[in-house]
Amino acid sequence: MKKGIKLLEEIVGDGEEVERQKYYQIELRCWLNKGEAIRWKHAWGLFDRSQLLENGELLITDVRINREDLICGLFYGVQGMKIGGTRKLKISPHMAYGEKGLPSVIPENAALICEIKIAEQRYVA
Repeated sequence: MKKGIKLLEEIVGDGEEVERQKYYQIELRCWLNKGEAIRWKHAWGLFDRSQLLENGELLITDVRINREDLICGLFYGVQGMKIGGTRKLKISPHMAYGEKGLPSVIPENAALICEIKIAEQRYVA
């Protein structure tokens, strides 16, 4: 793992290995370092294929695995994952939302705990 990302738990998937620049359906939950769940106000990723569940705590979306669409901690944290797998990561602020945070969602300089599941590969035209 890259500096600033710590693997806390992993369930290895049985599918193909995740590839950069391809689209996958992900399931994502995030918490602040002290355990407070992050509740997204809006779904992100491919908006016509995104939804929020469980009062905004669970994001299900299609996303391209690249540095523009994911925070650095998730981009580097999914390297080596296989479809069907889940990882729980601790992500340092500089690999997450940094000094600015995400107004009204994530405070500035916040470390995150993120659980990401790669549900399936998507084919986007």
